[in-house]
Amino acid sequence: MHKRALLFDWGGTLMESMPWYLGREKGWSGVPATPHAREVVMSLAPCWTTGLASNAAESEEHEVRASLDTMGLGQVLDRIYTYRFIGRPKPQAGFWSHVLRDLKLDAGCVVMVGDDYMADIWGANQLGIRGVWFNRRTEERREAELVRTMHDFRELPALLADMGFDSPECA
Repeated sequence: MHKRALLFDWGGTLMESMPWYLGREKGWSGVPATPHAREVVMSLAPCWTTGLASNAAESEEHEVRASLDTMGLGQVLDRIYTYRFIGRPKPQAGFWSHVLRDLKLDAGCVVMVGDDYMADIWGANQLGIRGVWFNRRTEERREAELVRTMHDFRELPALLADMGFDSPECA
């Protein structure tokens, strides 16, 4: 395990959210990956403990991994954290406390990437976890000590470097 972790939200971040998606019984194969998500995550995974942090309330871990397999990331993500498993949703502190205990890392060594500012970024920030807000809806940017904004997945490596995670060696 690395000494730093990179967590991603599921719908709207790694995979597109579609209003016509009718649930897992219809299968996940029809939900496309977010543009450039796969290649960016694959490039970063060797130097990070990677994970999914989701408010999924119905899916079991094997179902989440199967959906991520459709984009080639099911086995790349080291950890899967869901509301169903933890029993608390994001942005609640209990969700993030569980994640930090499981990772055995200080909050400053963890970065959360997500499209829902309040659930993914604000909630994580309350415990000192850094956040990258994936805002594809507007040109708005939020920049603070613990927050960066990206509009395209390809921006993530530079933003991580800007946050101090620029070491060429895996930590």
